[in-house]
Formats: sequence, structure tokens, C-alpha cells
Amino acid sequence: MKEDKSSWVSFFQWLRGYGLDGVKLIIGDKCLGMLEAVGEVYPDAKYQHCTVHFYRNVSSVIPRGKIKTVARILKAIHAQESKSACWKKIHPCN
Repeated sequence: MKEDKSSWVSFFQWLRGYGLDGVKLIIGDKCLGMLEAVGEVYPDAKYQHCTVHFYRNVSSVIPRGKIKTVARILKAIHAQESKSACWKKIHPCN
């Protein structure tokens, strides 16, 4: 499947045609075509970047020797139950 907007619009319309309505959240790899199509077919849906793809994107731009440390920090942040708990994890002295 091509990853352009028209392909994603067609796919989402196909899903809608089979009864997939009321979509509130779509999770993906941040494909630009998908991002553009979500709002057109499912205007009430929010988009969230997939955690695995996010980790891969981060890992691709940090030094190789820091990958495990950064991954451990990201996992600790993602494990928090609220935004305030997350900020406390990032900035423990504040």
C-alpha cells in the first residue's frame, strides 16, 4: 500500500463502509499521508504516535552508547499515571 493521503483516505473510507464508526483514537507511525487522511474521514478522532515507532525515531538520532540509558528514561516517563507524575519524574527537584 502506498502511504500517500489518497491511499489512506480510501482505506479509512473502506473501513467506514464496513461499519467502523465512532473512532476516537488512531495510533500510527506518523506517516504524513495517514495524518492528513485521519481528519478527513474521522474528524473527531485524535492521532497518537505509536510508542514503538517513537522509540525507534529517538534511537535513530542519539549516540549508540546512550540508547539503553535513554530507553530506560523514556520507559520510566511512559509508566507514569499522570502528566504531573511524568514531570516529577523528569524534574525530581521541582
